[in-house]
Amino acid sequence: MAESTKVLVTGGAGFIGSHLVNGLLDSGYSVAVVDDLSTGQLRNLNHQATFYHCPINDSRLVQIIQREGPEIVFHLAAQSSVRQSTLDPVGDADSNVLGTIRLLSAAAAEGVDKVVFSSTGGAIYGNPETVPCDEETRVNPLTPYAMSKYVSELYLDLFYQTYGLQYTILRYANVYGPGQDPNGEAGVIAIFAGMMLRGRSPNIYGDGKQERDFVYVSDVVEANLAAVYRGDGGVYNIGTGEPVTINRIHSLLQEYTEFHQEPVYRPRRAGEVLKIALDSSRAARELSWEPKVSLEEGLRHSVEYVRATSVRRSARARFGASS
Repeated sequence: MAESTKVLVTGGAGFIGSHLVNGLLDSGYSVAVVDDLSTGQLRNLNHQATFYHCPINDSRLVQIIQREGPEIVFHLAAQSSVRQSTLDPVGDADSNVLGTIRLLSAAAAEGVDKVVFSSTGGAIYGNPETVPCDEETRVNPLTPYAMSKYVSELYLDLFYQTYGLQYTILRYANVYGPGQDPNGEAGVIAIFAGMMLRGRSPNIYGDGKQERDFVYVSDVVEANLAAVYRGDGGVYNIGTGEPVTINRIHSLLQEYTEFHQEPVYRPRRAGEVLKIALDSSRAARELSWEPKVSLEEGLRHSVEYVRATSVRRSARARFGASS
């Protein structure tokens, strides 16, 4: 059935998006990608996908959807830095809210069947009283980024009520795995691993006792694939339900990288969630989805990727210096 299905992935050159593109291609879908490459990398993109270099809040998006005629749109493109959203809430809303509205307008006008939307479970609930929290937990955004994701969710429902554009919302925990940028601002696991492998002590903001739910990227891809045919009109947490402290992450990564120095503790950042984990039992019931990759296995894979990437970069640097 997938062989005749055309899909569009916004943000398909990013960390999660590029993994999703590979998963869709492996499943037989015809894939087009829209990405402005502000954080995504062209080298991440599978050459079998059709690529359009375009922001989602650009008027050209309408022509792209007209040309490609996708049945399903996976919407991952976003300004995803929590810190940047607090520095520039207007820019955050322009990308995440207005960009989503433009995408939904084009999708509804061109007869797209469904939008699968990547939202945030790690930030949208704030600091919930009960952990792990389910989808009935009160939404309590503490940052412009979290608010922009929630407003986008409301627009998805509005476009369904008004235009019949179907949707499924996936609220991710903290996603990690191979391909995450160890030099970026987001993605604590990749950042810690990258610094440790370079012999540098990572920064921990706060006392390190803050708890997160870490879900491996291949499990997130499986959730998106499950949402193609299931979960219409639903909101689903995608996480493990198992909170782990940042100190514990640091300790495990020390073991896997053979790094022996202690972290550097910095002041806690404003708006940071103190404790979160997601109850994904609704996804298990309605999407037939459950996480498969354990934290320990996922961390080992992540370290192996960062180590291999560092070796390749060092080799290229040496080659360049000698040429």
